[in-house]
Amino acid sequence: MSTSEPVEAGRVISGEAVADFSHLTSPDELAAIGRIDEVGTVIVPQSLAAAYARIPTSDVAATVFVPGDANIRVHTGSLTVSGDGLGAADDVLVVIGMLVITSPVTGEVPRQITVVGQVLAPRGSEAVLGRVLGGGSGSVSYYRYAEGQDFKILSGQVKLSGAMLANPAGEAGDVLIAAGQVIVTGPVTTVGYAQVILAGQLIAPQASRELLEPRIQITGQAAWYRSDDPRIILDDIRVGPDFFRLLDHPITLVLLGDMTVDAGVSEDMVREKITDIILLGDITAPPGLVPVFQVLTTEAFGDIRAADGPGS
Repeated sequence: MSTSEPVEAGRVISGEAVADFSHLTSPDELAAIGRIDEVGTVIVPQSLAAAYARIPTSDVAATVFVPGDANIRVHTGSLTVSGDGLGAADDVLVVIGMLVITSPVTGEVPRQITVVGQVLAPRGSEAVLGRVLGGGSGSVSYYRYAEGQDFKILSGQVKLSGAMLANPAGEAGDVLIAAGQVIVTGPVTTVGYAQVILAGQLIAPQASRELLEPRIQITGQAAWYRSDDPRIILDDIRVGPDFFRLLDHPITLVLLGDMTVDAGVSEDMVREKITDIILLGDITAPPGLVPVFQVLTTEAFGDIRAADGPGS
């Protein structure tokens, strides 16, 4: 929840995605801010950098300094523009998210482009963009451009089937762009995109790895599961002996949330029904089961810990 509450030493800015101070012109205006906590991005005029440095801050992911005499344009979320639509020469473009440029940069460009996230642009635009990109965080990637290619952009937690990756309604030169967590839920027989560009985490079947890897450009992590049946858990879950008893065949567990394992679950139950585990959350299990979960976890981006208390 976003808050901006008065305190004796000034206002507290807390819990906001973006705190935009680019319109302020004097140190006295910033002096009214007593503290900044848990803010995604703070935008501050360059002339007020010293005044901003005097404000106590914590958990601020990124700070962007902008010229005070420019037309500041701030966009939150994915922004898709053509190469001739980036803005005027006196603009400063700030993107909090992903900037996708869908054609070669031929027109006028802003004096500064700052992206807190990923930039995707066609090859051949490096020289033009290189002199105006600055002050952001994330990666800049250049893709092969083809006339008439279509872009499909996905974000967040996304499940893709093998059929969707075949792109049956598109053209061979199309580009698939995804930011966040992408889970491929079945076998892939063909990739109908010229390029697949991912920023975040990819979870896909091991059997399709050789087909997918040559087409994928990824910034983040890739994990490959072994079974033909991934069970994807998005939220926190608590499982006991009945969970394993009712599974009628071995599965891959893809844990995006946390899993708590109750007492009474045996090592044999786990080994019989779980082929492998892709772990993005945490697993809390009785101490005797921690080693088996460690062995079955082929990709771990979270923790596996022992439970405390009676019966553990």
